[in-house]
Amino acid sequence: MWLKTQDVAAAMTLEVLNVNMSGYDERLHRVRGHAGSITVAKNIRRLTEGSPLLARPGKKVQDAYSLRSTPQSAGPARTALAHARGVFATELNGVGDNPVFFPEDDEVVAGANFQGTPMALALEYASMGVVTAAVLAERRLNRLMNPALSAGLPGFLTHGGGMFSGMMLAQYTAGAIVCECRVLSTPAAVGSIPAAADQEDFVSMGWTTALKTRQIMDLVPGVLGIEIMAACQARDFRKMDFAPATQAVYGLVREHVAHLHEDRPLHDDNTAMAELVRSGAILAAAEKVIGPLD
Repeated sequence: MWLKTQDVAAAMTLEVLNVNMSGYDERLHRVRGHAGSITVAKNIRRLTEGSPLLARPGKKVQDAYSLRSTPQSAGPARTALAHARGVFATELNGVGDNPVFFPEDDEVVAGANFQGTPMALALEYASMGVVTAAVLAERRLNRLMNPALSAGLPGFLTHGGGMFSGMMLAQYTAGAIVCECRVLSTPAAVGSIPAAADQEDFVSMGWTTALKTRQIMDLVPGVLGIEIMAACQARDFRKMDFAPATQAVYGLVREHVAHLHEDRPLHDDNTAMAELVRSGAILAAAEKVIGPLD
């Protein structure tokens, strides 16, 4: 669910930065052929359709990678998760016992169907894809914050540059989350430790992989929430509406997080935004306008 919310976050940032949307042309993604990239590009085109912000002149010929390669970078996260779902579906419908009884053959066969490596590797793949999407979101966030990169927005999206910190500390939080996720995405599945007097001399460490993948899934919505919050702050400086779908998201955000006029502690705002992502409320607001995203 929140990978679709990643598409919403990206769309909002693209709008306020007036990105050249040629990089989201369906033809580009179809000629390469990766399904995840095709889907992300399609979702973002739908989300940004009718955007007054994107109708402005002054676009670059080519934007930075974090802006124009979101489909090619976040799309594979969808592919990784789809692969993991397939592996787990196989496991749930298969037999992991040892030994395995074959009554039709009147035979009992000992083996190693208990081995967790298929699931462990699938989860490692999925977690790396998810963390990649989070890294990309933080880099898009950086372009909203940096006045040298934000196409005229004030530094750190504050009214009082030099006196107020604005959303700088929220970016610190996003960066800390990304750093933690990078550590958690270090593979455990290659860390076999022999046990049981070397009878069990290769194990998958799948439980460790599962635990850290769950932690990553809990953390990443925080990064997306901060990006969306920053995009809403940037929209206020632009004094223009988002596209209909993302404008609906803006309205929802403003029900929970007020515009940042003067510095205030941001932890409550960060927490509220993370919960909006986790709950599916952000995605629901956009889909209420344009229908379900792929």
